[in-house]
Amino acid sequence: MSRYVRVTASALGDLEEVARGLAELGLPVQRGRGHGPRARVMLEGSVECPGEPVDLRLPAGTLDAVEDFGFVLDEGAVRLVCGELDRTLLEASLLPPLERAVGELRVRRAAASAGLEVEAIESSRAADGRRRLVLRRR
Repeated sequence: MSRYVRVTASALGDLEEVARGLAELGLPVQRGRGHGPRARVMLEGSVECPGEPVDLRLPAGTLDAVEDFGFVLDEGAVRLVCGELDRTLLEASLLPPLERAVGELRVRRAAASAGLEVEAIESSRAADGRRRLVLRRR
């Protein structure tokens, strides 16, 4: 029996950062419809697993996931909601690059507020995804 599980993504601060990070990674994301910041969209579920509401949804097949999955703000923490069959895959292939993308977005925002420019040095990208950023005065 498959079911949805929740994985706390402690390095991800809020849903807007997650949505921007997913966009940076080029991943398709669907936001909840309706009014207000907490409008949710349902995960489709499967024969064994009913749907579940999330704030951000990604379709099945994304990063080779069997089922659709998403992110929800739950008790003040961002959590990945995915089928238990996809958990290990998404913990390895989605969360680390998403955390790096969100981290880079935070650095860029902080640098801009301090009057600095951020230069990404593409040639310095390491095999594990690390990237060198250079800060320069405007």
